[in-house]
Amino acid sequence: MNKNKILAKFNLKIKDYNNELEKILENKFFSYDVKNLLLSMLYKIENAYSDYKTAKVEVVSKNEYIENILRIIQEKCLTIFLVKPGSKEAEELENSNIKYKIDKENGEIICFPNELTLLTAIFKIDDSIELITESQYEYALVPLNMFIKEGRTDSLVEVLRDFNGWSWDIDTKRIRNLYSNFIYNSLLLLNGINNSWDIYSELYEKATCVAMREYIHRKADKKFNAEIKKIKRIKEARLNLFANKYEFLNTLTDEKKKCTKKINKIDRLLNNKDLLKKEYYARNDKLPNKEKIFSISYLVKILENERQDCLEKIEENNRIILPKEFVKEKTKIEKEVKFLNSIFEENSESTIIELSKLFLKSLTEKIEKINEENKSLLVKYMYKIRYFRYIPIEENKYIRDLKELNPKFRQIIKLIIKKAQELRIWEKITANEEVTYQILKEVFDTKIIKIENINIACREENNNIIVEYYDDTILENSKKIKKTDDKIKKRIKLFF
Repeated sequence: MNKNKILAKFNLKIKDYNNELEKILENKFFSYDVKNLLLSMLYKIENAYSDYKTAKVEVVSKNEYIENILRIIQEKCLTIFLVKPGSKEAEELENSNIKYKIDKENGEIICFPNELTLLTAIFKIDDSIELITESQYEYALVPLNMFIKEGRTDSLVEVLRDFNGWSWDIDTKRIRNLYSNFIYNSLLLLNGINNSWDIYSELYEKATCVAMREYIHRKADKKFNAEIKKIKRIKEARLNLFANKYEFLNTLTDEKKKCTKKINKIDRLLNNKDLLKKEYYARNDKLPNKEKIFSISYLVKILENERQDCLEKIEENNRIILPKEFVKEKTKIEKEVKFLNSIFEENSESTIIELSKLFLKSLTEKIEKINEENKSLLVKYMYKIRYFRYIPIEENKYIRDLKELNPKFRQIIKLIIKKAQELRIWEKITANEEVTYQILKEVFDTKIIKIENINIACREENNNIIVEYYDDTILENSKKIKKTDDKIKKRIKLFF
């Protein structure tokens, strides 16, 4: 009895995504090569998805993932053109140092004939990602959303990039931006697929800082850079005023007077057509052509907005005068100045170290709460810690290679070992806590996809113990640790 008949017997539905894709392609004017590449891409995804889901944990189901791809191909992709090596199109892409080009408006993808490149372009042409619309720093929204989108795309194509159906091999060269990849995956591991990004405010702020710094550096956006520096100067000047309360109160009074004067002027303009017309011409005389106000009715809207801004400014200044609000506002500005300074003063690696410490602190708090009732969660966190350790930050450098994080990793791994043994998830190897740590920390460095398959064998050799790690019965690697007088089990099936 074949697989389909067996599942049919239990009334289980099998989705033939290959067949669904072929039906979609029947209505597309794609070339034979494009259709073949899409089918090959789908086959590789289906073959690797189980390992990808096991290793990463926080991913959608395979069905949801593939159905999303099929939706994008059906709804967004009108034209897919594969460039041939040596062609004019290939030369244009190479000169721009890119592997694909998309035109969202016309649903067009131009790319090299490679499954990973095509999958990346497919996800990039889709604009259905939910953007972050609120932030305590409004000027951070563009950089943060850019980073979230980039990190999300790199995360989504990981199944093809790093998994091939039998091994996990991280291809750092094909991750477009290591920092956005780090930020996205760190927040994903901590918050899960469907949770808010800003649950952990301090960690979220560090992530925003990296996004801002990298945006300024990579985009070489002089206008944005100048704007952020201007905001920084204004906030610093505002903070300096708080140091002298008398001077600060005088400044607020002056601001309220200016706002009141402006409101009175706007009221006169809105109630006098001749004055309004005169204002219209006066403003347009000072504006470049592309910024000119195109009608008097539009000027009325501008004036009404300016009037509302002044009213809000007066209300804000009245609020700040109150003692509690004064302290609250001062603390708020101090925090923002510190944030703005960190963008220009810190480097991305130091921020990544701080962000990682916050991540590990948050995960430690979650693990400490695990008990007999929810002990299955502990295995999930084992996978998360391992995946986090393998997030790359340079071409051949991972989070686990940052020496500054060694104490934190040691602390959380020891906590997991203790919990796993207390809750009878892992077998006890020896009474010696340090030896146990030396043997079991390898679990968080192994590339064996399913850690439940790990078997361990220990043997003495001179004054050392050789520890061998097996993926079921296949030897994957070994290490040498110093022999002690403590009894160590010779063969261990790690999980009960």
